[in-house]
Amino acid sequence: MSRSRATVRSAIAVLALGLVVSSTMAASLHLRLTKSFPAADQVLPAAPDTVRLWFNEEPELPLAAIGIEGANGKIDVAKVEKTDDPSSFKARVLGDLPSGTYRVTWRAAGSDGHAIRGRYDFEVETAGHEPH
Repeated sequence: MSRSRATVRSAIAVLALGLVVSSTMAASLHLRLTKSFPAADQVLPAAPDTVRLWFNEEPELPLAAIGIEGANGKIDVAKVEKTDDPSSFKARVLGDLPSGTYRVTWRAAGSDGHAIRGRYDFEVETAGHEPH
C-alpha cells in the first residue's frame, strides 16, 4: 500500500470517529426523562395526588405539559408547576382515579428548544389518594 493511500485511510478513519463522537455528544445534550412518579408500570395501592417528572437537565416550564388518561377518558390535572428540584416539574391530579390502568402523556423541552414527548402507564389498585 502506498504512503498516500495509508494517509487518506487514516484521515477518513479520524473523520469518521469524530462524527460518531460529536453525534453521541449532541444526543446526550438533549433533554431526556430520567425518573417519574408514578413510575412506568408501577402498581400503586392508591391514586397519586401528583405526577412528577425528572430530567437530566432543567426543562423549560412554559413548554411543559402533563396529561392523564384512563378507561373513561381524560383526567383533570392542574397546570404544570416547578418543584424544589430544578430538573423536575409536576402537575396535581384534580380528577378521581378509581382502580384501573392510566396513561401519563408528557411534553418537555430543554434550553436548546428541542421538544420531546413520552408516555407510560401505571396502575391504581384502589380509589383514594396517595400523597407524594
